[in-house]
Amino acid sequence: MDHVRNILSSLKGRGAVFFGGYALYLVFSFMAFHSATLTSVSSAIGHDGNVVFSASAMAARIGVCALCVGVAWRLGTKGRLAAPRPFEWALLVAAIAFLLGGMLVLAMVASLADAVEASKITVWLGVSGALLGCGDVLVTFLWARFSATLDLRQVYLYVTLCNGASLVLYFVATLLPGPVVLPLAAALFLASALAAQRSLVLRGEEDGGWTLDPTVARALFRDLWHPILGTTILCFMGGLMLQISGLQDISLGTFQQTSLWASAAAIACLLVPALVVRKLPNLTRVYSVALPVSAAGFLLLPLIWNAAGGIVNAFVQVGAMVAGIILWCMLADAAHRTRTSPILLFSVAFLATSAAQLAGTLVGWANAETLRQGDLALTAIALVSVYLLLLAAIVLFRNRSGAPGAAMAEEGADLPVTPEEALCQRCTVLAERYGFTPRESDIFLLLAQGYTMPAISERLFVSENTVKSHVKRIYQKLGIHTRSELIDLVNEADA
Repeated sequence: MDHVRNILSSLKGRGAVFFGGYALYLVFSFMAFHSATLTSVSSAIGHDGNVVFSASAMAARIGVCALCVGVAWRLGTKGRLAAPRPFEWALLVAAIAFLLGGMLVLAMVASLADAVEASKITVWLGVSGALLGCGDVLVTFLWARFSATLDLRQVYLYVTLCNGASLVLYFVATLLPGPVVLPLAAALFLASALAAQRSLVLRGEEDGGWTLDPTVARALFRDLWHPILGTTILCFMGGLMLQISGLQDISLGTFQQTSLWASAAAIACLLVPALVVRKLPNLTRVYSVALPVSAAGFLLLPLIWNAAGGIVNAFVQVGAMVAGIILWCMLADAAHRTRTSPILLFSVAFLATSAAQLAGTLVGWANAETLRQGDLALTAIALVSVYLLLLAAIVLFRNRSGAPGAAMAEEGADLPVTPEEALCQRCTVLAERYGFTPRESDIFLLLAQGYTMPAISERLFVSENTVKSHVKRIYQKLGIHTRSELIDLVNEADA
């Protein structure tokens, strides 16, 4: 457990803020978009109203993400993407404004639902969902920016812990009376948004700004399209399952309890490797677990329908959740390693996954009334869904397992590496051994590569005095005094 203590000590206060704030955001997300908790404040809001609310939120997320992709790419290619503080405050203020607007509209709908025509209620539910969807994605961008200041092990550990803590908090929220649901959700969102902004301030020198090299960005998307595609397919299946499983026949309390237990089991399986195993497992292989889990849900659908409190739906939703966690970690790690704008990377991923979930929701909603237990059409949909999942598995892992040299890697054989890769490996080993922070690790690698302090300052977008302070701490941790001693230590390290 020494490596876990090193991670916690390196993050100190800002990690606590991230842990608490991001967990609160996840609770709000569960209440607003992954169950009918918010719209359950009024019995007059039926299943169709819930679908309109959710679909509007997803459509708003798509619109915001598409806008962010265009703006980030345009500014980045012109060299003007530096993520200044006013930009972060603008995101925060806009997110809070959208939240307050969405909550006021939803409160109005809840109070007037019994006295107003159903068509008008549906329109206002759509407005509320769109406003909350915009606020939700903006706060998500703030947490994505913070996550990109962490290395892969750190972001994996904290995102997993936050998901686990959010399940506990969500369970407590399900026990509260209906009148406090809307105020509680608003308070959770506001607290999370403020914590996100505070965490970005507390990150201090760990964040030197972001850039956008079109060549690097294209290379990243070539590497990331496999997990993005896998998560997109699972999101489509998740949206579809919520409609065709006859969820409206299950009470909200039963659905919440089943989802909580299934999600808790999945989070426990993800958390054990981070706490016990020193070397983080290959995250792409987690999809080899998520895909069969979702496939099992569709295979069971024609047989048990809504038995066991909607366990079939829970299978599919857990698969999408696990895939989303892994994708988040991959995107944050890619931004951290290359200093590429996390807003661009996360916007592209959210655009794809939100569009897929919206498509699944609409397809399932349009056919929900014609699909019943034992129907031939239901069986056909289940089998086609399983086929799509298996096809996704083949596409996702064919290149991973069938590429030249993959068999040697599976057997643990040594693969040829370039001198640059070998140097990076040795620096990574030393950085973990001596407990370097993420920024110290970046500077350590550049020092080993021969960069001068002014060059490091320019490359990482920090002042030269900041670089000197980090170099001093690096020397102290290594017990050395000169650059030549550092290079000798790196050359002697066993990669």
